[in-house]
Amino acid sequence: MEAQVIDRDDQDIGVEVDDNNGVEHRILVSYDGDISGHSQDGYPDDPERRSTSEQETIFHARRYAKYYVAQETEYDTIPWDLNPGRFETVRDALAALTADELDDYFGDLFAQSLSHYADDPDVDTGGTERPYELPTDKIGPDGAVLYEQEIYLDESDDIEAVSGVIVEYYVAKGERTTVRHDEAPVPDRDSDARIEISPAPFVDLKPFRDYLVYNLRCQIRDCYVGMGLEPPAAYKVLGPGQYRFTGKYQHFECYPAYFDVNADIPGYSHEFAPELPISDAELGGLVDLGSERSLYSQLKGALFSR
Repeated sequence: MEAQVIDRDDQDIGVEVDDNNGVEHRILVSYDGDISGHSQDGYPDDPERRSTSEQETIFHARRYAKYYVAQETEYDTIPWDLNPGRFETVRDALAALTADELDDYFGDLFAQSLSHYADDPDVDTGGTERPYELPTDKIGPDGAVLYEQEIYLDESDDIEAVSGVIVEYYVAKGERTTVRHDEAPVPDRDSDARIEISPAPFVDLKPFRDYLVYNLRCQIRDCYVGMGLEPPAAYKVLGPGQYRFTGKYQHFECYPAYFDVNADIPGYSHEFAPELPISDAELGGLVDLGSERSLYSQLKGALFSR
């Protein structure tokens, strides 16, 4: 993707974007980030006549135009949920939390996730109770939910507040709904990031924190992919990021399976490396550097028991 500013007036900035297929787009980006005009000659004008790949390329061009304007001008035109730089700042703030701060901000999310393993003999839940009952209209197995929390930073880029636990689930095939458990006030503005996780059997807050940090790293990958860009090397990682992109990776042939930790995608790897609740001596007895198994596969037993 390549772009340049070609015009501006008191409401919009005109951007010329050459997409990865060599098609030229002329896109008007308003100063508040809306797309107020878009023309191109490489794809059908009627969205119903476009292939999935063509439709995704249209989205790439629009997202990249917003990103380019935000990078090259003083206007904040990139949506909060596609802002890789801001997500990285949130990752740093999240990674720096103490155990007590983790419990204050994400204790309910941690317990809600772990509660799904109460009957698993291989996971020591320590009697963890589920903070919120699952919705009665949810379909599918117990673990067929997506948990989220929104994170807000202060002027010093430290965590100021988090939302309550948000639960997304299916009520019918293809039909999702959301329940929010907001117990504390949050700033009246867009969040700086939103973590999105499926239930995972972590029994210690520190590796759980690292799980959340890695989710944001995968979301940064999704930000770049969603703009038609190859992510920087630090974000060529495998694993679930934003659910909306995971769905595209699963169902659209134009995308590799970035969400799959076992996917074979050149240049990409699964790099989740949590802090372990065990000593260095114990760690040495668990890891075989000559093994073909991933480090995570060798250590995951230590993550899920106390």
